[in-house]
Amino acid sequence: MESSLKNMTVTLFSIALVSSLAVGFVYRVTEEPIAASKSKKIGAAIAQVLPSFDNDPSADTTVVPYKDGEKIKKIVVYTARQGENTVGYAIETFSKNGFGGEIWLMAGFLPDGTINKVETLSHNETPGLGNKIESGKSGFSVQFEGKNPETFRLSVKKDGGDVDAITASTISSRAFADALARAYEVFESIQKPK
Repeated sequence: MESSLKNMTVTLFSIALVSSLAVGFVYRVTEEPIAASKSKKIGAAIAQVLPSFDNDPSADTTVVPYKDGEKIKKIVVYTARQGENTVGYAIETFSKNGFGGEIWLMAGFLPDGTINKVETLSHNETPGLGNKIESGKSGFSVQFEGKNPETFRLSVKKDGGDVDAITASTISSRAFADALARAYEVFESIQKPK
């Protein structure tokens, strides 16, 4: 076969077509398992950040649109109940200010606004430094437990707040506090609708 523009174009088109079909096939095959894995991770995070409940918080949700610059992000609030009583809210929150980009947290609030617990859902922070925002890597997130953002300033001490930053990871600590402050803002908006 002689090398010509027509032959090269057909060959390139064929390779692109086969590659596109392969990527589409892989996406279709992995889409459901990835969604199930994410749902399982969120369910586990909800159970970790809230006191005991007897409903299914993932079936009792409120989606709050949050303007982030030019984009609108969806912050999901999961309501946990024990019988007829609300025992807490798990709020899926984010900050785009992490050292490695966006971080996503699950913040658990009691009905009075007190932070129950916080779990990290995803991040790209530096291993050994910024990834200490994860509860299993350090005790950083423990300092928020039992604190109410009405009186506990959700910014690092270096910025005049009450948060003890992770050594050598002030940016990650700031992002964590920023995500929590955003969650508290959403909590207040659902508690005191305008």
